[in-house]
Amino acid sequence: MTDRRSDRTIVVLCVLLALAVATLLGMLARDFLLPRLASGPAPSAVWSAPAPSPSPTTTPSPSPTPRASTSAPGEVPSAAAVADAVEPGLAAAPGVASAEFRDLATGRVLFSRRADEPVAPASAMKLLTAAAAVDALGPDAALTTRVVARPAADGGATELVLVGGGDVLLGTGASDPSSVAGRAGLRTLAERTLAGLDERGVTGRVVVSTDLRLFEDEAPLNPAWSTGMVESGNIAPVQPLATYGGRATPGTGQDRLADPAASAARTFQAELAALAEDAAEAGEGGVEVAVREEVPATQAPREEVRAAASVAEVTSAPVRAQVEHMLMHSENQVAEALAHTAAAAAGLPATHDGAAALLERRVAALGVDTAGMDVVDASGLAAANRVSPEQLVEVVTGLSAGPAQDGVLDALPRPGEDSTLGERFPSPPARGAVAAKTGTLDQTVSLTGTVTTTSGRVLAFSVVCSEVDWQIEPARAAIDEAVAAVAAL
Repeated sequence: MTDRRSDRTIVVLCVLLALAVATLLGMLARDFLLPRLASGPAPSAVWSAPAPSPSPTTTPSPSPTPRASTSAPGEVPSAAAVADAVEPGLAAAPGVASAEFRDLATGRVLFSRRADEPVAPASAMKLLTAAAAVDALGPDAALTTRVVARPAADGGATELVLVGGGDVLLGTGASDPSSVAGRAGLRTLAERTLAGLDERGVTGRVVVSTDLRLFEDEAPLNPAWSTGMVESGNIAPVQPLATYGGRATPGTGQDRLADPAASAARTFQAELAALAEDAAEAGEGGVEVAVREEVPATQAPREEVRAAASVAEVTSAPVRAQVEHMLMHSENQVAEALAHTAAAAAGLPATHDGAAALLERRVAALGVDTAGMDVVDASGLAAANRVSPEQLVEVVTGLSAGPAQDGVLDALPRPGEDSTLGERFPSPPARGAVAAKTGTLDQTVSLTGTVTTTSGRVLAFSVVCSEVDWQIEPARAAIDEAVAAVAAL
């Protein structure tokens, strides 16, 4: 009887021990193994937090609906399958074709042709500019254009200094909260200026001057740009004050101005003078605007202007919205102004060289090997820029590493939208699968971004056709054929 009881006791103890071990294993699986399996491999790219900007105004803005995805529900296509898809298109390309396609989730390179050779990437450079601007300024920052008043001396006129804050998408009329170009309007700034002067009890004669010293270039046109780029209206002098991307009227197809800042200053002066005259006729005015044919630069010390309180100000659309506008419409003026403003915020000179240095620094922070890279502008207009397709793919990969990259990839153009990619990839599956930045110069056609296969794999890619000798359309067609074939995998 004692032996049977002892046997039962042993059995019960064994059962209890087995239950305890099973419970412990379950807890380990729940709290340690499953989270690691769910999170997947850690991203290889390095992410750095956005640096605070000393100058832009931060305003809340709604977070954009994410459009980019790095999820990978399907199987990775084989390298042979990707090569079979890409090669026919590249074979038809004029000039020299180079390309890389890489699975975003695994980092595996599926196709590479001359991908490590630095080339002129054209407007694919704006992807680097977007990353640098969002990082240095912050996605929700807004750029402020303001007016400060310097008291009249010896009975002279009060000087109203129009201070450029980097916003080159000012509107000429009232501020339009529904628009990116024209979010901050010069007429609204003039109205607020008169109200601000009235609050301060300023009366009598006033004159308008400008302060454009946020940007520090000796020459506002980058010496790396050909004269044809300026003559064709692709770019205007890079200044921290301009309307509609360097234009007098809205629309990306409009000609650019020879001196955007001077035009904006004259517009502000005219609006201010008209409003002051209307107020005087109504018996409400206290100031008279002395209109000058050309609005001069202020002679006040820069630090004095910076330290002065604003009489009035207007703020731009958030940086994330400006970045999307820049990428969607390949806005050269916005790219250069954002890069200059971001360089200043990052403690670098707000010059062409400073902006280029910021772009290279940001790319390196994304985990990109910058050997052989040479950045000379922020818009991609300079034929001297050198970035390889491999490096461009690494930028895309770095930007996809996590939500902290602030949605730059979400701002890429897509077929069917009002963008430079709008008329391309007219048929499925590519029409709903491609998100990419276009690039066009007389010798270069490029496309860089992501393409999703029919199985759901997201691939980062960059295709660059160099030495095309103005054969723009054949190069685009070859690139589109290659990318569309990958989308069909």
